[in-house]
Amino acid sequence: MNKLLNIYNLSLDYPDVSGGEQLELLAIRDQIATLESEFSLDAQRILFEADKKLIANAAVFYQEISHFINLSEHRKKNNISSQKWWWYLDVLANLSNYLIPMAA
Repeated sequence: MNKLLNIYNLSLDYPDVSGGEQLELLAIRDQIATLESEFSLDAQRILFEADKKLIANAAVFYQEISHFINLSEHRKKNNISSQKWWWYLDVLANLSNYLIPMAA
């Protein structure tokens, strides 16, 4: 398995780490995005499951990261597109507030 993918996947099991470490995780996800097209089917499956973990814990990650940076301002300053959805944890966290009650 790709080293970065392994770090990303394993790190997502600990969503309550510091926001600084979570920012590093988002930077790793940026690097993974440049390599995705080269991944085997198994690695793509692992990435899909890892991304699901990030989405499921978006609110926890966002809360910690917000102690370090304002994600919205960071996206604007660095011209981060929505294709890099992992930088939109604030949006994902707010969406979950609407989607979870609907599923119940």
